Amino acid sequence: MINEWVTAIINEITIEDLPESYREVARAIGVENAVKLSSVVGGLGYYFPQLEGILRKKRDECIRREFTGNNHRELAKKFDLTERWVREIVEEKIPQPGLFDTSSH
Repeated sequence: MINEWVTAIINEITIEDLPESYREVARAIGVENAVKLSSVVGGLGYYFPQLEGILRKKRDECIRREFTGNNHRELAKKFDLTERWVREIVEEKIPQPGLFDTSSH
């Protein structure tokens, strides 16, 4: 929770008032949000994964959902991947019978 006096000061802060390391974040999300982020994770060695890492699971779900059995090329173009990678993603979800799988016996 940000105190009232902090809110008043935030309204006066410009990007140039921030330390250099925070300026890129402030340009992306705004000064006020950068300060709020600092109040939540400030002092922590917090790691933000690259965008691909954040979106990968949902992207793969979309690929599997949109897969029709023969549209590898279209999905590769849509998601900026290789056809081989699309095949890997699609095949990852298909259950493979295990050595000790007794359901088919």
